[in-house]
Amino acid sequence: MPSKAQRQTMKTIQVEMPDEVMSLVGSAKAVEREAKEALVLNLVRKGTISKARAAELLGLSLWQLPELLARYEIPWFAYGPHELEEDLGRLAAYELRQGKNK
Repeated sequence: MPSKAQRQTMKTIQVEMPDEVMSLVGSAKAVEREAKEALVLNLVRKGTISKARAAELLGLSLWQLPELLARYEIPWFAYGPHELEEDLGRLAAYELRQGKNK
């Protein structure tokens, strides 16, 4: 079954990037991935979305997210007022889905 991130409507944007940036990052696919990570994780940093939602949007499990957050120097435990509750709910739902898939 597709994840919530895979089921949602997507928009395509086009961004001009200097050749130097392309050569530093490596490939167009890598630029696309890093740009998406940066945009989504900036929303986390600003408190606009939870870490659980960021994981969904990036196609990661909540267990995979701490390493990515560390690369962007975003603390795992900088929770907003309702974020812990939301993350725990999403984690419980994820574990329930995983249990059904076994």
